[in-house]
Amino acid sequence: MKNGLLGVVCWSAAAMATLTATAQADVTIQQKTSLDVASVIHMHGATTTSLATDKKREDTESHCEGMMSLLCGNLQGGEIIRLDRDVTWHLEPEKKRYREQVFATPEELAAVRAKMEANLEKMRSCPVSQKQQPIDKSKCEMSPPKIEVHKTDDKMSIAGHDAQRTSATLTESCTNKDTGDVCDTVVAFDLWLTQDKLPGSSDRRAFDSAYAKKLGLDDAQGIMRPEVAKFLAAYQSQIKQLTDKSSDLKGQPLKTSIRVLMGGQQCAAAKAKAGQSADGDTSSANPLGNVAQAGKAVGQLMGGLFHKKKADDSQDAASTGGASGSGTGQSAAPDPFAQYTQMAAFTMETVTINTDDIPAARFDIPPDWTKEVPKPTKGGDAEFTCPKS
Repeated sequence: MKNGLLGVVCWSAAAMATLTATAQADVTIQQKTSLDVASVIHMHGATTTSLATDKKREDTESHCEGMMSLLCGNLQGGEIIRLDRDVTWHLEPEKKRYREQVFATPEELAAVRAKMEANLEKMRSCPVSQKQQPIDKSKCEMSPPKIEVHKTDDKMSIAGHDAQRTSATLTESCTNKDTGDVCDTVVAFDLWLTQDKLPGSSDRRAFDSAYAKKLGLDDAQGIMRPEVAKFLAAYQSQIKQLTDKSSDLKGQPLKTSIRVLMGGQQCAAAKAKAGQSADGDTSSANPLGNVAQAGKAVGQLMGGLFHKKKADDSQDAASTGGASGSGTGQSAAPDPFAQYTQMAAFTMETVTINTDDIPAARFDIPPDWTKEVPKPTKGGDAEFTCPKS
């Protein structure tokens, strides 16, 4: 199931990347991101992408809230890609230094491709342990995946463009063979789409295509299609459902929110029963018990350190689009997954799109920066091995 959800997510992201718009010479796009994992890790970030024909620069920064700020405080990074010089510079602004990575030669690309194919062959032979699954499938009868896509009436302005929210959910249910309890795993999307022609989109697409060609990925994609098809063969029904139900959706995404949730009414009842059991073992009554209870316990233990005030939490939830696309000025619709345990949430939103000319110096290394030469790794690249159970 995990791979099934991942396959559909990747497919959806690839589909959105093909959207078109008008062309501009230079474009600068600012985006903000947020990540929440099990209500313990709260990370916020920003990305500024500058693009001018055969040059691209991306500056990133991120920070964590609460006690996690000690581990991932204010982090800055970035890279400059120069197609005209066949080089990528990886930036470390705080230390005023950079690393240089020259594009691979055709011979080097052939060697990488051969190794990738060998690793894919090994990967297919790896057994999947139940411990690596969010749900213990040995206790489950899995339902066919259910995909729902619908366009809502929620509207708001994002980066100066009118956008309308479309929601999509992919749900798979585990029915416990022993107890009959049902637990759902849901991937919920909120897409804020605009019908406006956004400046710079076709330039970004053209740059990405030229960059892929420089890296030899245009040929690799053709070679990899049969391999990808093998991995996605088990998920063709999901992909067809998503294709059929999203065929009438048009526009470009200005904001995307993704949530991964587990639970359901029957699953919540099973957790309550499991919590009252004498031995405290939730795994026998509920295959989601260990994950959900652990996340809840950590959240309660660290809540005072990791959370803002509840009012702020509510505001943050609304700003991510949640399940109701807040930001319209209208009262929010009830969240259909309010009783579910949220395992992770990610949001990316476009803040500004600027078409002013970009100074040439933005795509060069400052003269006072130092070039860092990485130390050679011992023993070369390690061979791929299957994860231990």
